[in-house]
Amino acid sequence: MNKSIITLSLILGFSLFAGTPAIAATDDLSTATEAPHIINTSRLSGQTRFETAKVIAEYYRSGAVKNVILTTGNQFADALSASVLAHHIEAPILLVDATVDSSKAAFDYVIQHLEPTGTVYIIGGDGVIGREFETKLTELGFINIVRIAGMNRYDTSSKVASSLHDINVSTVVISSGEQYPDALSISSFAANKGWPILLSPRDALQEDIKNYLLERKPSKVFITGGEGVISEQVVSEIRGLLPQASTERLMGQSRFDTNALIAETFALSPSTLYIATGYGFADALAGSAVAARNGDPIIFIDPSEPTLPKSVARYLEKLYASKLSPNLVSFGGSGVVTDEIIKSSSDLISGAVEESSIYSIAEVMASVTQREDYSLPTFVQAKLYNSDAIVVPVKWNPTTVDTSSVGSSVYEGVVDGYGKPIKLKLTVKEPGPIAQYTTYFDASIINRSENIRLAAKALDGKLLAPGERFSFNKTVGQRTVEAGYKEAMIIVGKTYVPGLGGGICQVSSTLYNVAVLAQLEILERHHHSLPVNYVPPGQDATVNFPYFDFRFRNITDTYLLIRSFVEGNSLTSQIYAQVNTTSKFR
Repeated sequence: MNKSIITLSLILGFSLFAGTPAIAATDDLSTATEAPHIINTSRLSGQTRFETAKVIAEYYRSGAVKNVILTTGNQFADALSASVLAHHIEAPILLVDATVDSSKAAFDYVIQHLEPTGTVYIIGGDGVIGREFETKLTELGFINIVRIAGMNRYDTSSKVASSLHDINVSTVVISSGEQYPDALSISSFAANKGWPILLSPRDALQEDIKNYLLERKPSKVFITGGEGVISEQVVSEIRGLLPQASTERLMGQSRFDTNALIAETFALSPSTLYIATGYGFADALAGSAVAARNGDPIIFIDPSEPTLPKSVARYLEKLYASKLSPNLVSFGGSGVVTDEIIKSSSDLISGAVEESSIYSIAEVMASVTQREDYSLPTFVQAKLYNSDAIVVPVKWNPTTVDTSSVGSSVYEGVVDGYGKPIKLKLTVKEPGPIAQYTTYFDASIINRSENIRLAAKALDGKLLAPGERFSFNKTVGQRTVEAGYKEAMIIVGKTYVPGLGGGICQVSSTLYNVAVLAQLEILERHHHSLPVNYVPPGQDATVNFPYFDFRFRNITDTYLLIRSFVEGNSLTSQIYAQVNTTSKFR
């Protein structure tokens, strides 16, 4: 990565340091000039999760450190208990990839900041962090390497807890080892207070966890998450092992609800809020050591939404009500914590908006057929800062819509309490055909194909008044060489012979079928003396100027327009109904 001298926002009284230019001050996103509370914001990010962890580590300690923790950035299980250890030994958490070569960011921090006699703690077995990491560290001159690993994620969590041997354990946390949000939601508080985080499957405690609880005999046990992740059977086991201890379940309907509940429980007056995606563990894990210093919360957001989860928005609004102005620090780039999320959070904490304030109203799109009646909607859907969607009344100017002309128009409306105009884009489309029929031909037969095109072109655009009679022969005219018609095969009696205008019966048959679909009155129609292959049996209409004609009558009370056109090897006939005879079709 390129390096330059950058300034770290003085959110927690930090000083200047040299490093990757990934900590971007974003004070321009706050609404300090509009609200009584000033909210300072910063972003800690790198190009990858591993680089972000390094940036967070430099934010945690830009000078020399005595300890660092290495944990995999590819799996969450072994790492979930590391936050408590990190705070206890004052170590940043660095994420490593599958190989030493792809873990450059972590090794760069170790080389630049770890004291020569410092200790590297590796969390997890060599199946996730290989022995080559220890070899590389030794080559770099670091000889104090401690690996904490168990047979599985649950055993590892108990071994991490056991490494905190000089802590008087009065409280422990039981979290799911099968998912990460709940453990990370409480990680900064547990670390700050020295509460080990023990992982459990949903339905039964592991023996190592049982032994740890019996040995330490905590008087308080917090269970994070609902019965879907930690069952009542596990709670019963805990109560059986620790009859004198009190148990408390911290749970919500979603990961965001549980996250907000934990924040409300343990962070009534935070100095800083750390914002991270709720759909990824890496940034929150690396940031947990930072948040643990003052016991501040890590707040989860949904990166796909510009607004906040409802429970999170309510928590931020409560901070404003308590006259608190915590700083905002986001973990990760704008792809996981967007600028819109930071501004929404800042606005809620500063009091510029309420959780029930309208965040946005999307442009309304509508489409109607020409001359179709259309009324502007009286209500539109609005999105609130707490991600709820509601319908609100809207007033439009102008209030009426003209659909006489084909095209697009934009109408503006006003919603009370929302400062931006509402836009509705109305597209007026040409009316579709009341009937359509398509047949196919062999385009390689040149003369026949050309005859079809000529006859179709002669029909195209024919307008019939109400009650008017249509004649194919009159409209198309006599098929002559002067008119451009060529010789192609025609049916005479029971044989095929060359004849001028061969192929136009496909045009008349196609038009016959569309006239039937439009339920028009058929006045004259003749069958071929042999079957044809372009329409089903009995659905043909042969013509022979001037003897055999195809005729029908417009029995509707509107003008009818005939469209007839060739595309590739297809012939299509359409009939449109049109009140306004001056309007253009298709």
